[in-house]
Amino acid sequence: MSIFSRLFQKSNQIEKPYNLDSLDEVRAEKRIEIFEELVSPVMSSIGLNNWNGKYLWFSDFNSEGIKFVVEYQVFKGFGGSFAFGICYENVPTVSNWKKLVNHKTDKSTKIHYYKRLEGWQASYDGTDRTSGRDIVSHWNEVDFRKTLFTILESLPSRLEPWFKARSNRDQNILELQNEIKGNTEFVRRIVNPDYILCFLNAEKGDLEKSKVHFSKYFDEKLAISKEFEPMQELISKRIEKLTLTQ
Repeated sequence: MSIFSRLFQKSNQIEKPYNLDSLDEVRAEKRIEIFEELVSPVMSSIGLNNWNGKYLWFSDFNSEGIKFVVEYQVFKGFGGSFAFGICYENVPTVSNWKKLVNHKTDKSTKIHYYKRLEGWQASYDGTDRTSGRDIVSHWNEVDFRKTLFTILESLPSRLEPWFKARSNRDQNILELQNEIKGNTEFVRRIVNPDYILCFLNAEKGDLEKSKVHFSKYFDEKLAISKEFEPMQELISKRIEKLTLTQ
């Protein structure tokens, strides 16, 4: 019996959703128990063998400092969905504008290059608020399992090609540049693609391209507030150090 046959053999259990009589919210402890049972095996099947015991699954860093990550995010109300993307070994984030935080360990893993499952993204954008596609219901355990099953069944075929197409540094540089050109939702994330490209180009030893993205990123930040100046200095020093080690 395949992994999906085992995991989805109960998927024919159906209960009418959002009937108040059936409300029995799946709380965090139960969600984690079910994730261990159902989600972790699926993540392992696509190479995400590490689990933080809560809502984060990830691979090890590959030879180019790229780690693939999936994160479950809980919504306000009775639902949640999966984000996915990449954690970069040499891309720090900034704490309180004054301190660089590295993401080299399992505990510090986070998504730098961030995407949402398509159905969640459509709901977020307001282009599809009715279908509930890619949304896990927390209304009760039956609905939770059923909606989770539906997503997990197609998840490997959706995520594996995305990860494979971004498995080296040059692929990531190209894809991040496309994100900027396309002006997608990713550009509005906290970890801006220009910021990431500062580091990826520095890793290649291409300081000139790194400086182009550095200037673009901080010109926008400093136009908003001079409070970004300490951050600018920190990042500049880290990029120079990274370039020298290549």
